[in-house]
Amino acid sequence: MQYYSSEVGIQPTDLSRWRLRTTKLGAQRWTYLPEDADVSKDPQDNCTKYLLGEKFPVKSFKQQRTRASEVLEDGATFFSEIQDSKSGTWPNQYKGPMFMTIGYVAAAYFSGKEIPEAVRQEMIRYLVNTSHPVDGGWGLHEQDKSTCFGTTMNYVVLRLLGLPADHPVCVKARVTLKKLGGAIGCPHWGKMWLALLNLYSWDGVNPAPTELFTLPYWVPIHPMRWWVHTRAIYLAAGYLGTAKVSCPLTPLLKEIRSEIFTKPFDDVDFSHNRNTVCGVDLYYPHTTLLNTLNWCMVKYEKYIRPRWLQKFSNKRAYELLLKDLENSTYLSIAPVSGAFTAIVLFVEEGIYGSKFNKVFDRMSEELFMGPQGMTVMGTNGSQVWDAAFAIQCLFVSGLAGKPQYQKTIEGAFKFLVRSQFDTDCVPGSFREPRKGSWPFSTKEQGYTVSDCTAEAMKSILMVMNSDAFSYLHILFDTGRLHSGIDVLLGLQNVGSFEFGSFASYEPIKATPLLEKINPAEVFGNIMVEYPYVECTDSSVLGLISYSETEFYREADIKRAIERAIEYITKAQGTDGSWYGSWGICYTYAGMFALEALSHVGQYYHNSDVVRKGCDFLVKRQLADGGWGETMRASETHTYISSKKSLVVQTAWVVIALLLSKYPNHEVIKKGIDLIISRQQPTGEWLFEADEGVFNHSCAIQYPNYKFVFPIKALGLYIKKYGDFDL
Repeated sequence: MQYYSSEVGIQPTDLSRWRLRTTKLGAQRWTYLPEDADVSKDPQDNCTKYLLGEKFPVKSFKQQRTRASEVLEDGATFFSEIQDSKSGTWPNQYKGPMFMTIGYVAAAYFSGKEIPEAVRQEMIRYLVNTSHPVDGGWGLHEQDKSTCFGTTMNYVVLRLLGLPADHPVCVKARVTLKKLGGAIGCPHWGKMWLALLNLYSWDGVNPAPTELFTLPYWVPIHPMRWWVHTRAIYLAAGYLGTAKVSCPLTPLLKEIRSEIFTKPFDDVDFSHNRNTVCGVDLYYPHTTLLNTLNWCMVKYEKYIRPRWLQKFSNKRAYELLLKDLENSTYLSIAPVSGAFTAIVLFVEEGIYGSKFNKVFDRMSEELFMGPQGMTVMGTNGSQVWDAAFAIQCLFVSGLAGKPQYQKTIEGAFKFLVRSQFDTDCVPGSFREPRKGSWPFSTKEQGYTVSDCTAEAMKSILMVMNSDAFSYLHILFDTGRLHSGIDVLLGLQNVGSFEFGSFASYEPIKATPLLEKINPAEVFGNIMVEYPYVECTDSSVLGLISYSETEFYREADIKRAIERAIEYITKAQGTDGSWYGSWGICYTYAGMFALEALSHVGQYYHNSDVVRKGCDFLVKRQLADGGWGETMRASETHTYISSKKSLVVQTAWVVIALLLSKYPNHEVIKKGIDLIISRQQPTGEWLFEADEGVFNHSCAIQYPNYKFVFPIKALGLYIKKYGDFDL
């Protein structure tokens, strides 16, 4: 395939020299073989070839499928072929957000760390290929309109990576940036990155004082009560902002200064633009309360704060930061906080510091190569989440007993067993118990997630309760799930906020009123944990699955399920919908909600809640027989159909209707026909649109969804209605 980068003279590296190295715990790292290396002695596997967009031979698929069961098996066979044999996972380019790469590049430039040449070339190529096809800018996420944040950050990245200012890509992007008002309109995080790079004055950045971390924990606004991502970012960014850290001004930075503003750098009044945010970017405007607090903090920093208190509060922040690194094996929770943290460690330790070098080295596990080039992902992957769904789709579809999928399930099962947390976090981390639970990505990343724990538990029990996999039962003692159950039950919100629900990483620890001081400007719902229908649904499914064969804490589990079902019922909109916070959007949440309700005996024929939920989805079936939503649905909290159906969202609805025992077979059959029609001769399904979302405004891709959910939908359909001719 010809990419835009080639049209503007930016050629790819030799793709045959890229290798994906993985570990048993799921860590992923791309390496580039030297020019003098014999590639035949280290051949690429199918997983690597697929991820690079290269063709590879599939073991078995029919050139002409005549039965629905053949579609199902060919899809599962292709999916099995792209499993990483060493880890048992399905590596993927978990991409979409366009504000991640700035962190890696800024940390490297700030510290003087060299970016490998092949990585540098492919990072440039990715940014060129994801620039807006009309105006050349970049948005908050890959499919977004051009924004000041996205365009500024990625323009700076390209220049730091060596693309000259007079290159057509830079010229085009610069025109768009000037039309957007220049870098002065960047939101808070953008201003912080620019200030660190000496491309902006800290006088124009609203403070994030680390004194907050010195408060007693009982204070309701204590940062360690915030959402885990937000507190991790401001733990490191607050340290840097409090100390007003900036890298030395180099000739290149002087050039960039002259390129990203609408007036000469020295003429910019930064202090009067702390609250200036480009209108295109602004998703969550400042409240009067936040503006007042910002004004007070600026005055406090300038006229009141004693030097000793600044040092004391930054010391406290640094202590907490080190604890987080110990808990996350120097990965940090995600790339944004990880990059800020790397710079903090460089400031504290210097270029030869052991902690700094550990963090910078592990940042490479967030870099991922694909056909468009290399980018920084949303996290270090989605390994546990995908492995759990892979096992489930093969069991639910009736394929688990077939010998050709035995090794696939075995590899994923062993990975999940290895990925269960076996330690709690270090004391003083302000973290919930984690022993026995599971993360979203890898054990080393260190963060418990409620739905990932539930789905992993459910998948392990499928294998443990299957005679076909009895030879694996020696690898896991179901007694290990006791602590997992303890963690999961502890994550349910049973206080004054959203009773019965499950949030993501922790129970809700502070009032949602803290959202009134949300400083990010481009994201909603980032200050505290929130209840999520999808997390609650998955938790219900995990608890039910456990209670069917295990008997630990039976009464507590029964009560937790009842409370969660009551929350799911209350969370339904008057039109029958559920809003999805982690997938796009109503189809995603609808699938999870209706699946959970079906497991407590609520179906279309006996439940008004289920009937309303199904009818909401059925009314939105498109003319081609499927379903599809756009990212605008997540942003506006309104169902907005795509122009044509999308395979993943169609599969979500089909699964929901089948499990709800929806009576109109024709509606479901049309959805199945759409899924079948989109399958490729190889057995795969292709990427069509972003499947995921976070904080309402940023889309992200879940590449394995296009396999696990169509396979599950087809399997459920064949189980209910039987195989059929195509």
